[in-house]
Amino acid sequence: MVSTRTCEFSGEEIEPGTGIMYVRNDGTVLHFKDRKAEKNYFMGREARDLEWTQAGRAAKEARRPQEADAEPEPEPEPEPEPAADEEAGTPDLEAAEEEGEAAAADADEDDEE
Repeated sequence: MVSTRTCEFSGEEIEPGTGIMYVRNDGTVLHFKDRKAEKNYFMGREARDLEWTQAGRAAKEARRPQEADAEPEPEPEPEPEPAADEEAGTPDLEAAEEEGEAAAADADEDDEE
């Protein structure tokens, strides 16, 4: 019975009679499913960085639970609505003037001492 081989780079099964067999000078035999896998292997790319490889899909799945476990940011609390007698968006000028006068009076008292 003819056995299937596994691609050295992508991890996919290679059908009998297809694929590329590369033999190094030291006798090591490498099997690749197609030219794409062979070229990426010899370019020095990591299979886990590419999503089309089995290692890449596994790495992506390994990262996914960490993203899901992250706590969502709490929603900001809504601002309280202004009282019915106060109009929204208009500053209370009289109160601001009184605060300014009180602050000026305090400053004058500090200067006198």
